[in-house]
Formats: sequence, structure tokens, C-alpha cells
Amino acid sequence: MTTIAGHVDEWWSLAACQHVNPDLFFPISAAGPARAQIAGAKAVCARCPVRHDCLRYALAAGPVQGVWGGTSEEERRLLRQREAKARVRARRDGRAGVRPRPVRRRS
Repeated sequence: MTTIAGHVDEWWSLAACQHVNPDLFFPISAAGPARAQIAGAKAVCARCPVRHDCLRYALAAGPVQGVWGGTSEEERRLLRQREAKARVRARRDGRAGVRPRPVRRRS
């Protein structure tokens, strides 16, 4: 079984952010001048070959700060809420063994 840490080792070296100042991905806030910083981080993520692995890592790791997989902390929180609601609906509808389809984000 691959652990989260082991999984990171598999894709981290291919990440586009490896060649960018890490401060870009950790804005002080989500408003004001930080919006431009978040947009810059997301632009790096948009061209990253392992963006989806990064997002999966951030979602599995729980609340992590900064921009990961092209999403902000707030966007990941909303994704987790949608996935939880989909699981509840699936159980309620008698499809407990069926995994909900992943939510696709618009870029």
C-alpha cells in the first residue's frame, strides 16, 4: 500500500512548483493583494503535469494551507463538502458500495 508520503515522493519531483518561489503558494490572506498571488500560483498549477496528484494529496491530507493542485484552501473545503454530501446521498439511495463520481472543476 502506498502511503501519502510515499505517493508524494512519486510525483513531487515532477511538479512545476519545484522551480518557483514557494512563498507564491502560501499567501497571507485570500483577499486584497493576495488575490494576485493566488492567481499566480494557480497559473503555475495550470501547467503542472502532476496537478491532479497534488490535489489528491491535499484533499487526503486534510486542511493544508496554501494553493495545492490549483485550488485554494476554501476551494478544497468546498470540494470536501460536496464529496461528503455525495457519499451521504449515495448511502441514502442504497448505493453504499458505489463511490460517487469525482467533482470536476472548471479551469
